[in-house]
Amino acid sequence: MSMIQTVIGPVSPDELGVVLLHEHVYSGGGPALDADREDHSDFPYWDLPITIDILGALRRGAPNRENMSLDDEGVAAEELGYFAARGGRTVVDNTGVGLSRDPVALRRIAEATGVNIITTTGFYKHGTHPDWVKRMTADQVSDLMVEEIDEGIGDTGIRAGSIGECACSEDPLPFHPEEEKILRAACRTQIRTGVGFTIHPSIFDARKGGIATVGEAYVDLIEEEGADVGSFYLSHCDLSLDHLDYHRRLLDRGATVSYDTFGYEGTNLPGFVGGCRMPSDIERVNAIATLCREGYDRQIVMAQDVGMRMLWKRYGGHGYSLVLEWAVPLLRELGVTEQQIHNMLVENPKRILTPTPGAA
Repeated sequence: MSMIQTVIGPVSPDELGVVLLHEHVYSGGGPALDADREDHSDFPYWDLPITIDILGALRRGAPNRENMSLDDEGVAAEELGYFAARGGRTVVDNTGVGLSRDPVALRRIAEATGVNIITTTGFYKHGTHPDWVKRMTADQVSDLMVEEIDEGIGDTGIRAGSIGECACSEDPLPFHPEEEKILRAACRTQIRTGVGFTIHPSIFDARKGGIATVGEAYVDLIEEEGADVGSFYLSHCDLSLDHLDYHRRLLDRGATVSYDTFGYEGTNLPGFVGGCRMPSDIERVNAIATLCREGYDRQIVMAQDVGMRMLWKRYGGHGYSLVLEWAVPLLRELGVTEQQIHNMLVENPKRILTPTPGAA
């Protein structure tokens, strides 16, 4: 049987249980918010500690160093405990290069909680790429990704078990040339290793003044490269759930759609959604129920994409357990069957994470 790599070691697919395919458990900073800038005078909340007095501003998108740094192992373990208490077993931490990945910290958190944590190989938006990445070809990037999957990340000995999140920015759509290079490298890595992979899509379409719906371009690229579309899930699809026919087109081409921003309701993050409306969690649930009634439950996964402290329960958020605590009971009320829920939480992630046979 193909084994799946966690930060502690390999596990069998049947040991995964309930899986969150897109989360962030530990990260050291927010490069997309210019963490390395010397002058943060235009970020009045940047250096303030997170208190109830500024949470409202943070939920409206005010940049804050502490908010963007999930670098407290104790709190991370505490927050994962809520997920485990609800029956959760596995989390994929999609904190790749550019988002301060730390597999050693993840290993300590996994040991403290008993939760399977899978770290990833991948690169965030091109603006966060180190210079050495920009000098590499797609094949060279793929060689590095394969090394991190087969041998380990750096000298840690910790092997990546998935590819992601390979992220695309908004100008130009659907990807910057450097991001296209990373996506092609990810596809070639998937072919060589058989592991699952995800893409963070371009979110905002400035020309149309709305949420971007460019996922089919990524499926085109995956098919062109010859990677396994069945091992691919497109992250953050729930941000475009006003365009459900777009989701159906992705599903009909074999992709899995990830509704993974549960808990962002009530936030307004202009840097993330370009000033567009953030869907509500009830809209997420209703869309999933609709697609389940149409028979797409074998191609849907759910998560919370906890990437800021304000989303942790300790800071007034819903943490890693909102899907299990709230969304799943409501899906049942809407007629989604136990088998469909099991597919979305267990079987679909297991299919994606289990290395496909025949990889070189």
